[in-house]
Amino acid sequence: MSFDRRKLTDAHDLRALSHPLRVRLMELLAREGQLTATEAATELGTTPANCSFHLRLLARHGFVEEADGGVGRQRPWRLVEQETQIVTRDLDPEGLSALRALDELRWVRRQHRQAEWWRTRDEYPERWRGAASESFAVLHLTVDEVVELRDALQEVINRYVERGAPSQRRAGTAPIDIAVSMMPLRRPHPGGEDD
Repeated sequence: MSFDRRKLTDAHDLRALSHPLRVRLMELLAREGQLTATEAATELGTTPANCSFHLRLLARHGFVEEADGGVGRQRPWRLVEQETQIVTRDLDPEGLSALRALDELRWVRRQHRQAEWWRTRDEYPERWRGAASESFAVLHLTVDEVVELRDALQEVINRYVERGAPSQRRAGTAPIDIAVSMMPLRRPHPGGEDD
């Protein structure tokens, strides 16, 4: 099995993702596999009608789909199994604005997930606590080295992506949050190829 690849270049698709409840719904479906609007509402502290509306909107943009079984608000939803890549060079100003909004939401949600881990980590088995990690480093790299490092990390992550797909989940697994962020901390030293 392999994921379809979808390149996001449309501001409307990015705006569909750039909503706090829709970001939380996507996270919840990634974590749980599939849920009804009622189950999602209970988990997220909102109404089934609200979740149903946002799930239908995400479905119109191709991010979620109905799973088998159930009708109305009792029908389950799941993520569309696809690899999504945002192509920033193809975004117009509206798309870049939507991407900024999405990035801000993702950053807030990431901080929330990290705080939740630190709050609850003692409740996890010792091996899981030992396996979880965070790495911080400041490296001095050329732009070509950044691309090389980015691609190497993505290649390793891709080897595990399909194992986490809802249709491939196995006993003993847990959803693992992985975020790789590489950004310059200041302008490069003069004299490089990209000055």
